[in-house]
Amino acid sequence: MVADFLAEIESGHIHQSSRDLLCWKPDPNGLYYTKSAYKVLQEAHDNSNEDRALKIMWSLKIPPRASAFSWRLFKNRLPTRDNLRRRQVTLPSYSCPLCDLEEESITHLMFNYSKTRSLWWEPMRWVNRVGPFPIDPKNHFLQFSQWNRPSCIVKRWEFLWIALSLSIWHHRNGMVFNNQPFNPEKVMDEALFHTWSWLKCVEKGFQLHFNFWSSNLKDAFS
Repeated sequence: MVADFLAEIESGHIHQSSRDLLCWKPDPNGLYYTKSAYKVLQEAHDNSNEDRALKIMWSLKIPPRASAFSWRLFKNRLPTRDNLRRRQVTLPSYSCPLCDLEEESITHLMFNYSKTRSLWWEPMRWVNRVGPFPIDPKNHFLQFSQWNRPSCIVKRWEFLWIALSLSIWHHRNGMVFNNQPFNPEKVMDEALFHTWSWLKCVEKGFQLHFNFWSSNLKDAFS
């Protein structure tokens, strides 16, 4: 950092006729604000978490479509209605198709809507966990899955997070394009089936029948 600082100073030119002044580059006005400093620090933190979340996700042995979906989710590249509006796609409404109360965004659809928010809290009840979750996908993924448990159990939570996100999006599309009702119970059942089928492929000796496994989720995720 010192070497970079000295190099930057040496690249500058002193103008004898100009008055010295301090300039805060992150703000267009050149003025320092606590808000802009916080934004700089937050962006650095988010980029670090994004890199970590993506690194974990790409290392998981899951179907390519699940990996591609997760990448788009972490990058906010899914065609939610707020993203379509920003791309100047004309729609009759930009409201959430599930509740019709707020504009549809990733954070609202996945984590703020009451029926999807309850889906994330349900696994917490299996293992008696409590605590708030971030609404940013990459930070939500890290907090949901990365906790003090054996690595094999952590991987199960990672699988579940991706499977549940994928199922929420799949059932959201079913409602938008096929007028199907959004049933949280079916969403969770589908997520559990995905998780179970992925575990069968990666965990040695995993031979449990789905009905038995899904009826003993506390043991499966503890």
